[in-house]
Amino acid sequence: MSVALAISLAIFAVIAVREWLPPAIRIWHVMALGAVAMLATGQISPRDAFDAIDWNIILYLFGVFAIGHALFTSGVSQRIAERLALLRSPTASMAAFVLIFALLSAVVTNDAAAIIGTPIAFVLAHQTRTDARVFLIALCVTVTVGSMTTPIGNPQNLLIAASGQVPAPVLTFLLWLLVPTIVSLAIAVWWLSRGLTPPDSDAAAEPPSGPAALAAGEGGRIWPPVLAVVLLAVLVVGESLASAIAPDYGFPLGYAAAIACLPVFLFGRGRRQTFLHLDWATLVFFVAMFVVTGALVQSGSLQALLGDLRDRMTEPPVTAAIAFAGSQVFSNVPLVDMYLKLLTGFSTANLMMLAAVSTLAGNVFIISAASNVIVLQMAERLRGPSIGFSRFTLAVLPIGIVSTLLTAGWILLLDGPVRDALG
Repeated sequence: MSVALAISLAIFAVIAVREWLPPAIRIWHVMALGAVAMLATGQISPRDAFDAIDWNIILYLFGVFAIGHALFTSGVSQRIAERLALLRSPTASMAAFVLIFALLSAVVTNDAAAIIGTPIAFVLAHQTRTDARVFLIALCVTVTVGSMTTPIGNPQNLLIAASGQVPAPVLTFLLWLLVPTIVSLAIAVWWLSRGLTPPDSDAAAEPPSGPAALAAGEGGRIWPPVLAVVLLAVLVVGESLASAIAPDYGFPLGYAAAIACLPVFLFGRGRRQTFLHLDWATLVFFVAMFVVTGALVQSGSLQALLGDLRDRMTEPPVTAAIAFAGSQVFSNVPLVDMYLKLLTGFSTANLMMLAAVSTLAGNVFIISAASNVIVLQMAERLRGPSIGFSRFTLAVLPIGIVSTLLTAGWILLLDGPVRDALG
């Protein structure tokens, strides 16, 4: 076992037992120490570590964090939650919540939907007098599953669409993945709604402590953050269409987020507070994660673990197995990046399998998907209830397994007829 892989497994292990460690130890602390260990042991040089950081994603997260904070402090998050809470039951509210954020994740990426949805999950839980942890876990599952449907839903889909091997990316993703996405979301609502506390139960009598106090937000203009969300959606969709028409016309999504958040900083009230109260800890987590995964890529750990399977990487069932297991060790974005570089041939079915399973693998552990980390870090920052590693896994693992098997089976079912239709 390489030192880089050993450090990565140690990071995973510490995060797994974090619920039994002092509360002061955060997820970003663990990842940052892991990055320092990679540098200190010479697994990656400072220059290579800097190059490994995807500054485009960091800029994108900065812009979306600013928009999400402004939506919360202006009261938009509470208004949305109040409308959802007017539905006839907590289950109906959850179903509407899942539908909205599945659509949002498909249009503006899962990370953006996670950022915008976290305060809404808190307020909605307070309004329906239910456990906020159920809505937070529902948000994690929703933005993961919903993002699978489009080439702009998450970073790994973007990598696959940008490879130039997917014809008409938007239509192709919808054709192959829309049906299993809808079914998986329905399964998620059914499974998670079983954990909702009834409105008249003793457990629901007390509202969430921290989030309840913050629910009303700080007040401010509503139109700047709303305009920012509209701008973000237009720019992200526009970038996807431009790239599909002519790759030279595409532009980094970090630029899209930077432009979209300008109304917040130019016209929003409390823009200085928005900047100061940005979720800097999560940004540090992602910078450290890129250093850790960069060291893993350089170590060749994936190639060594694949062994004889390297010759079968073009087979969809093999791709499904590698994508699901490898995403737990390397995280899904680095795994997809490495997988594409190792592929010797391309087929649409295999690429759809890679996109779908690497995404759905996020519904296993907290660190299996970046959006999970965003939600839980923001939850802690908003003084909400902590969600332990075991609770999270027990809640999402059945959804992760069922949705993965369902989606893989659907892709294999489509593979033959689609090949025949294309001649």
